[in-house]
Order: sequence, then C-alpha cells, then structure tokens
Amino acid sequence: MIVEVDESKKIHDWMLKAVELVESRGFTDVKSKLDGYEDPISFDKKGDDTNYTPDITAEGNHGKAYFELARKTDEVTSLVSKWKLLSTIAKMKKGSFHIIVPYGQNKFTQEILDKYPVEADLIKLPS
Repeated sequence: MIVEVDESKKIHDWMLKAVELVESRGFTDVKSKLDGYEDPISFDKKGDDTNYTPDITAEGNHGKAYFELARKTDEVTSLVSKWKLLSTIAKMKKGSFHIIVPYGQNKFTQEILDKYPVEADLIKLPS
C-alpha cells in the first residue's frame, strides 16, 4: 500500500513538472489530467473498445501537440497502441507527438521505441 501511494505521488510530481515544461516551451491551451486543468480529449481506437487519453495536450506554433509521460509498465502492448494512436492523430492534424521521459524511465522508453515503430520526439524531464 505504501509503495502504491509513493508511486502515485511520484507520477503526480512528474506530471506537474511535465506541465511546467510544456508551458515553459511556449505551448498554450494546455490540457492535463491534473486538477486545475481541463481534461484532454479521449480517443477511441477503431475496432477496439479501448479509450485512450493523452497525459497532456497543448497548442503550439505547428499545431496540436500531444504529450505522454513515459513510465514503466507491464502492459507494453497497450502502451504501444496508445503511443501509435497519438502519433497517428498528431500527423493527421499536422501536429506533433512527444514523450516526456522522467529520470529512470529512459532505458524502458528507448527499448520500446527501438522495437516498435512509433514516431515521437523524446524530451527528458529535468530532475
């Protein structure tokens, strides 16, 4: 139980830093799952009952940007499906897809991107 609470707090702290990072890069109309922000729009995957919500969305100089916070998971297939969907939507809307990588998540994230064809910009989250 304590581990779950610690993990949840760590992810929340990462999300706060990620939103600050996005805003500091000049993005506007930031939407996030955090309190005080409007929730990002969810997407349904065709042929599947799965619903995907990006961690953060924002408007930039080059259109809509989608941001995901990288975090280790045992559900790699679901994660890859979500990242592929967000990457495809970003391309369709002439926007961009970014994966924000906190400290300790880089190896996991890079292994996923090396194994699966997901087009994304990696952004390291400052500690």
